[in-house]
Amino acid sequence: MKLFLEDRLFYRGNLHTHTTQSDGHKTPEESMAAYRDAGYDFLALTDHRKVTSVAHAPEGLVAIPGIELDYVLSNQWVHLLGLGVSQEIEQRCMPRGTVQEGIDLIHACGGLAVLNHPAWSLNTPELIASLRGLAAAEVWNSVSTLPYNADRADSSSLLDVAASQGAVLPLMANDDTHYYEQEFAKGWNMVQAKEKSVTGILEALAAGRYYATQGPAFHQVEITGRMVRVSCSPVESIVFCSNVPWTPNRSQVGHALTEATYELTDRESFIRVQLTDAQGHHAWSNPVARQWIR
Repeated sequence: MKLFLEDRLFYRGNLHTHTTQSDGHKTPEESMAAYRDAGYDFLALTDHRKVTSVAHAPEGLVAIPGIELDYVLSNQWVHLLGLGVSQEIEQRCMPRGTVQEGIDLIHACGGLAVLNHPAWSLNTPELIASLRGLAAAEVWNSVSTLPYNADRADSSSLLDVAASQGAVLPLMANDDTHYYEQEFAKGWNMVQAKEKSVTGILEALAAGRYYATQGPAFHQVEITGRMVRVSCSPVESIVFCSNVPWTPNRSQVGHALTEATYELTDRESFIRVQLTDAQGHHAWSNPVARQWIR
């Protein structure tokens, strides 16, 4: 199986953005112009409990409707993105509802549900594994580190533990933009859509045809039997991550690496690939559960 189609373009986008319609520092129009000028192809405005709309998106930028729902539990917070939701979700969301009810509501309003910044939220693997209907989780959240927060931007280790408990979720990198300063354009998603449109982007997200990155590029991840083959832009390391703590040849380190192979063991229930370039920037492939491998 190949994770990426060979005849489709990749489009760059951020799926977690706040504006002056909630607690962001730019208006919706200013936000969209900033991302368009930074070379983005699509953007989701995801204000808190509000579906922010704009009359006209800047030329070249696709506007994905979205919302962020939030829940405070006894020992953790849970924030959910609703991507592609209808406006009716504003009237239907219940501040005191459960997280699962929030996921179900996002589905009922036509959207994809994404778990935001699980490391920042102190989410437990047990909670993540208990949720049903998540389309993805944020592996990177740009605002969840200095100078705004404790250094909990990277949720990869936590999501590996959750995956080992059965919650094998696709991975997104988002800015969670509020200030449009140090967190701006630090993590994004490369989505392989049939067309550059709301429908095209959402269909590709639902199908998992994307990867999360801070800069490095995946060209292909192919799994044939036990063999995993990766081709990518030049990086300093290619790491094959799974539920097994140690295996031979997991971490391949060098200068300007552009390919690597790895043989799966009998004990591995999922596999994902993480790239790191010379500047320390990462890219994350979506994990593949063993039963999905053909």
